[in-house]
Amino acid sequence: MNSTRSRPALSRRAVIATIGVVEEGTPNDEPLEGQLQPAPDRLWRHPAERGAEQAAANLAARRVYGRRWPSMFMSFVAGCTVVGTVWLFQDASQTTERPGNFYESPSTTVPDLALVLPDNEVWPSKVAELNQGSLIGLRLGSSPDHNYAQSILLADDGHLITSAHALLDVDPDDITAVLPGGEQIPAQLVALDSVSGVAVLKITSPELPPPTYGDDLQVLAGDLLVGLGREFESGEPVARTVDLLGKDHVAATRNGDLLSGLFRLSSEFDSSWAGAAILDEDGAIVAMTVESRSGDHYAVPTKLARRVAKDLVETGTVDHKAWLGVDGLVDVSEGIKKERNLLGGLLILRVWDETPAAKAGLVAGDIIVGAGSVNVISQTDLRLVMATLDPGDTIEVRYSRGDRTTSSPDETTPEPGELGGEIFTTTVTVGAAPNS
Repeated sequence: MNSTRSRPALSRRAVIATIGVVEEGTPNDEPLEGQLQPAPDRLWRHPAERGAEQAAANLAARRVYGRRWPSMFMSFVAGCTVVGTVWLFQDASQTTERPGNFYESPSTTVPDLALVLPDNEVWPSKVAELNQGSLIGLRLGSSPDHNYAQSILLADDGHLITSAHALLDVDPDDITAVLPGGEQIPAQLVALDSVSGVAVLKITSPELPPPTYGDDLQVLAGDLLVGLGREFESGEPVARTVDLLGKDHVAATRNGDLLSGLFRLSSEFDSSWAGAAILDEDGAIVAMTVESRSGDHYAVPTKLARRVAKDLVETGTVDHKAWLGVDGLVDVSEGIKKERNLLGGLLILRVWDETPAAKAGLVAGDIIVGAGSVNVISQTDLRLVMATLDPGDTIEVRYSRGDRTTSSPDETTPEPGELGGEIFTTTVTVGAAPNS
């Protein structure tokens, strides 16, 4: 017989009396339903009592939160339904990425920007506020039929940059600067460079605000920019939206000079906008407009324009590098090497019109394999050869050509299967391009 005396089990009534479960209707100053009373100050508590405490706590939690989750879930479902319905019936054509952006269906013609931009007058003016004091109008000549152009303050020392080709037929002693507010003062031509399309003028004027230049490498094709010029009679700034259609373009000027490394713009700028500023969305100057013979619209990136201007101010001249007029030279793949039995070479992705390469008969898809006495295996080989040449020098270029003979500047990289294999030779009279 076991002499250990067992403790009597507590009844459910005793447990409830011990833990003190409060019935509904308890006043606010009393414990809430299911809340435990402070446990009696006893050294030992029966396991059933402890279990009852935990069960009461669990029951209270279920009663409190069990009433909330269905309503929370239904609120979430209702919210999703409303948002989905609004999205379904929303007109996606009204979506804008930032002021002035619009989306175009591939089957439609791009509309006039003034018609599709509801804030065409507001957003450009806001962007132009940063640099509107740095734009100087130019009056070219004193006859009743005088022409106008634009210029940009290079620094706060009175030097201006403008389009060189706007000044080619102008008396350098008959150029007038139109300042903010309409004041007109003489402008002196320092120097111009027809290869880069940049000219430098000098004015004497007190306290012109210094310009803010941006990084032209940060703007990309498709970005919405702002063109900034100045009215000539009133001296008031004029801002307009412009799309950046592409970078690193080549364009011929009115007198046949070829400008390279240009921005291509969408807006129609007449001759009075030559030398105007192109601003990024923060208002910083990233390019300067120039005229072209084709009627398309281009701009010189400010990194190039400022470097050329610095050389013109310091020395009056600019060093130019020898230039073929091809774009997108890439090393040929191993498959093409094997197919054509080549050690290497540079595949031409684009040949610009009227360039030395185009005049020599090179087209997109040709592979340059030699220049002069050097076998061209990689881009380094061609760069070393071109560094030894001056604009106007001639050089023999060897190239491999397949069946592809088109010279469109928009050609893409040929597929390996489209390439044949035969080595040709042509003589190229290299042109000039400003050192970037």
